[in-house]
Amino acid sequence: SNRALDAFLEESSLMPRIERTLASIDPRSVEAVRAASGAIARLVIESPLPAAIAADLDLAIAHLLPHPVIVRSSAIGEDSTDASFAGQLDSIADLTTAAGVRQALLQVWASRWSARSIVYQLTRGKSLAGMGAIVQRQVASAISGVLFTESPGRSTEMTIEYCSGAGDALVSGRVNPGRLSIVREDFRWSKQAALEEPSSAEARFVNDVQVRSLARRALEIERAFSRPQDIEWTMAGDGRVWIVQARPITARPSSDRFKAYVGEATRQIAWSNANVNENFPEPISPLLYSIARTGYYHYFRNLGRAFGFSRRRLAAMEEPLRQIIGVQGARMYYNLTSIHGVLRSAPLGDLLASWFNQFTGAEDTTAPAIVKRRRTLSKAAEYCELALIVVRAIWQYAFVTRRVEQFERTVDAFAARTHPAQLKDRPRRALLDDLRAFRDIRNNRWKNASLADTAAMVCYGGLKRSLGRAFPSADQAALHNSLLKALPNLPSGMPAVKLWELSRLVRSDTRLLDLLGHQSSAEALAAIRREPQFAPFAAALDRFLEDWGFRRSGELMLTVPSFQEEPEALLDIIKAYVGMEEGSPENHLRLQRRERLAETERVAAVLRTRSLVRGLPFLHKWHVVAVQLRWTQQSILLRERARLKQALLYNRLRRIVLALGERLVEDGRFDRAEDIFFLTADEIDDVVTGSAMFPHHLRELVAMRRAAQRDLGASKPPDSLTIPDGEYWHAESGLPQAAGHQTAEGPAEAGRYETEMNGLGVCGGSATARAAVLDDVSDAHRLKPGDVLITRQTDPGWGAVFPLISGLVMERGGMLSHGAIIAREFGIPSVVGVANATRAIPHGGRVHVDGDRGTVRVLSEVENG
Repeated sequence: SNRALDAFLEESSLMPRIERTLASIDPRSVEAVRAASGAIARLVIESPLPAAIAADLDLAIAHLLPHPVIVRSSAIGEDSTDASFAGQLDSIADLTTAAGVRQALLQVWASRWSARSIVYQLTRGKSLAGMGAIVQRQVASAISGVLFTESPGRSTEMTIEYCSGAGDALVSGRVNPGRLSIVREDFRWSKQAALEEPSSAEARFVNDVQVRSLARRALEIERAFSRPQDIEWTMAGDGRVWIVQARPITARPSSDRFKAYVGEATRQIAWSNANVNENFPEPISPLLYSIARTGYYHYFRNLGRAFGFSRRRLAAMEEPLRQIIGVQGARMYYNLTSIHGVLRSAPLGDLLASWFNQFTGAEDTTAPAIVKRRRTLSKAAEYCELALIVVRAIWQYAFVTRRVEQFERTVDAFAARTHPAQLKDRPRRALLDDLRAFRDIRNNRWKNASLADTAAMVCYGGLKRSLGRAFPSADQAALHNSLLKALPNLPSGMPAVKLWELSRLVRSDTRLLDLLGHQSSAEALAAIRREPQFAPFAAALDRFLEDWGFRRSGELMLTVPSFQEEPEALLDIIKAYVGMEEGSPENHLRLQRRERLAETERVAAVLRTRSLVRGLPFLHKWHVVAVQLRWTQQSILLRERARLKQALLYNRLRRIVLALGERLVEDGRFDRAEDIFFLTADEIDDVVTGSAMFPHHLRELVAMRRAAQRDLGASKPPDSLTIPDGEYWHAESGLPQAAGHQTAEGPAEAGRYETEMNGLGVCGGSATARAAVLDDVSDAHRLKPGDVLITRQTDPGWGAVFPLISGLVMERGGMLSHGAIIAREFGIPSVVGVANATRAIPHGGRVHVDGDRGTVRVLSEVENG
């Protein structure tokens, strides 16, 4: 520490002589500076180390030796926002004896007055306030470098420079380094320069797994220090990357991002529709927004309570919890600044935030924790709070399967008593009680479902992290997804299996086949309902509609009719299945399961040869990964079960609200039942109970809101945007608008293409086929079996078309989005997060999807049809 150096200087009476030497220097004379530096170095190195310091040092390093250690310099004022003493002070490596460490300590102390340090301090007018030294275990570096979290002149990028071996050659400028550029938003990277001298270690670092992992850690460090950082790192021979040190970038940052972060300017709010647009893909209604706002608030707050967060912590989070979501351009968005701030207030918050980004496909932000660590708390108090959170979390997840089963029973009971067949004659006050019951479930009885969400997020992130370390090569980047394919009993795959069975009934009946082939779906449905000869198929269709007909794209929007309400739309999808000669979803799932089990056994065989703890060969790494894999598979299954019941619950809400709307039409307050979607849940409650302030002006209120939604909904806000706190996005704000969609009726011009796009691979494998660019699952009739589906996002309602496709490309989504889960269920090569895919890829063209590398290539031919 600095006190040790002070004690050494005092006992040796060196400071008066050092100060006299420095006072006599002419800084313009290089020789004078060198002479003074040499004289001071000799004074320091030749003076004996005080006995007490030597004894403490020997005791502290005993457990490190004889393995190599390094004595590194650390000076007070060494690295600040306007000065950097990087390279001015010495570090001594490759020390294996206590005597060598003691001598190295004196040399490191002496470097405080090295010639380069003296010149830097005199010319910059900056002095070191003190100095310490750190003795550390030395990493056998295979490759080392520096990472700048904000590139000079390019605030949206990071830069990495690296060299073979230890980093001293890079810092000293003896070699021309390799160089990478990384986009801060999504960690896409490109190689700007190769190593001057090729190294076999380079390939072990320059890959998606290592580069993106280091970039994420760098942004975590940046957030911790609230400003851009210059980070030294090194990679050992086993592929593990170590952070050596971090210092602020001396130059002033070029963007305003960090001004907002440290409170020097108006706070900027990051908004993203990642994942949330999967459930709410279109402009939303006032009713849906009123339910979602309170729902998300209680979702996160109840999780905090379940995990044992203190009242103080939850009280500090109150405002951001109420701002978890918002609306831009009439569409629902996550307030990422609030979400990341809340997550970073939890233990391991930065890791949770990064897993949330993987889970949803959201971008990272610089949002700091809402709840700062209190200096007044003792370490014991902090550890007690952390221990309580850990214990509560373990308790919650010890019975998570039972908790999800309880949530399922709650929803099933609600769905049974609110079945559409029972709503027709139900009094309005009874319908209002049903609406209140829904709100009670959504706000106060959703915890068990949210635990499944959190378990899936954490388990998935942990599994990916462990496998990434064990298998760091680029071609193994999608390994964790391969181990999650075709999980048994996953609800997402069941509709496809049942639709296949319905299509086989059609193929076995020539009259039914002829009917569907020559009549519109509406006409065919009427005939199926009317004619006794089609009774077996009609009964099977009704069973499907009862069990699965509430699932459809946009199923949580409230304003979108389900297949139960529009069964003719389901017939369009059945027709596509009828055209498939073979390829039963059940057989396909069986094949995918065999592949998953084979890949699991391969991974297990490798990890069983790797010891978990040195000296305990019976404990190997597969013991840990096997548990992680089992937990991840189970948590994904539980999450999908909860999501199935969520769709059922929202389907019942739609039917309840429409029944209330019909009562208000009878009262002359509305023109049509659908007008009720333009009231909030509280306003509906007030109107029905006689508490509304302006009950006679509902028509005017609905007309105004309908027009406002139409105007705002016509704009296309970008998927991610950052705007000042309290402001709203609008089309004239200067931010780019989202790209439009390509359709079969208006494709990109025919011709030859050769374009490659990058995204996130969520299911491995590759496919080359015709591209079908669809806006919605209702466009499924334009899909040919074997097509690659190109769309903006999917939700569970798309599950029925997945057996028809050979590949999937989505503009939005994360590792655990519904599209990714269903794709893995059927082993469909998939890439998500491909910006502007629906605009850049022509409908009918040929594309190549590589789910392992996360790339999509548009090939040359554009087909007709």
